[in-house]
Amino acid sequence: MNTTTAPAALISEGGQTLLGGLNRVFHCNHYNAHLQMTVLLTKGLTKGLSTLNPEKLLIDAATPLIDILKNQGYTTEQLIDEFSLCGFGILQQSGEKIWETPSSHYGESIYSHGKGHKSCYFNSGYIQGIVNHKVTETECQVTGAHADKYEVADESISLANYLTKEFALTTDIPARFDFPECQTFQTQVDEDKILSVVKTLPLCGKKTEGATGLIDAFGVVLTNHFADYYNYISYETYNSLCKVGIPEEDNKEMFIQSGHVCAFNTFGGIMSSPEWYDLIEPTCKTREDWFHGMVAVINALGWGVYRIEKIVPEKEFIVRVYNSYEGVGYRRMYPPAKDKNLSFLAMGAALGLVHLLWKVDIRTRPTLTQKFFVEQFNNSNNSYSAEQTHAIATGDAYDRFIIYK
Repeated sequence: MNTTTAPAALISEGGQTLLGGLNRVFHCNHYNAHLQMTVLLTKGLTKGLSTLNPEKLLIDAATPLIDILKNQGYTTEQLIDEFSLCGFGILQQSGEKIWETPSSHYGESIYSHGKGHKSCYFNSGYIQGIVNHKVTETECQVTGAHADKYEVADESISLANYLTKEFALTTDIPARFDFPECQTFQTQVDEDKILSVVKTLPLCGKKTEGATGLIDAFGVVLTNHFADYYNYISYETYNSLCKVGIPEEDNKEMFIQSGHVCAFNTFGGIMSSPEWYDLIEPTCKTREDWFHGMVAVINALGWGVYRIEKIVPEKEFIVRVYNSYEGVGYRRMYPPAKDKNLSFLAMGAALGLVHLLWKVDIRTRPTLTQKFFVEQFNNSNNSYSAEQTHAIATGDAYDRFIIYK
């Protein structure tokens, strides 16, 4: 079997990573599991609201993105290769109307956050995009099957592209220490070196003989996912819940918590990894250095360009994000918003990073178990709060978050 190939090169632009013209972002199995679970938990809350069917949303959100790639010239073989390249597993056709994933990110690494039920919604939507017919998952490894299986129906399917609005990335991004209130905490951490090294790490899935098409790194299982898949399932669910009267604060907290979970597992895993201790930790003398180091790594994930505006240790932290994938994605799908607190992942991630350093002190190398998450990291004792004051979604030049006590 040939080594995984891609029809287009990865391109870095304004803090976003583009593959096939679509923004890709690294996220771990814990974020993917928690976000999917959040969407699924809304079933019943929107009873009588025809605009939201959680399972259908999770499937259909993937299909227009595959259509975009096909319109750019992707072949079926290239889409199958890219499924593995991006860490989703191994995708193959095993019959005229049968597809399967003998290894699958959503079929294997997501099960710990839910009961035993079919969970490969994204995979189904991906296959729908390839075959242009409705696809149903019939077997799933979560329920004990040896492979996830999907059946292609006779019913053809055509879903509208939801990325309908033009929005240009900003090029006016300040340097790391252009903010007067950050001058006190300049650091010897070399962001350019970190970015160059992270780009050389083998953060891609393979489909060579015996390979799984998964990305095991930093103690988690990563995907180089479609940013706008996350955006669409999050904002469509959020908007629907607002329509049926779910309190705004509770509604947002569900999605912010997914980012908080992501920070604990992904950031915590990175800051506990051999790569961190080889490359970054030797240049870190203070928690503020660790903060700068982790922000430098974030800037290699395709999430946008993070800039630290202010640090008042144990009191207040201000972070800006230029070209945040949530803000840019929102503007490419919807008219400008009025509400600024809409970058849920970034809000939860920034809060989680502060908690890792100033609440549980990741420098002491705690074991990042679920028990530790519940008892130490995610409880109310010594916790910080998060607020978003600026939002690309509303027309601001950047997203801005204040983490405070």
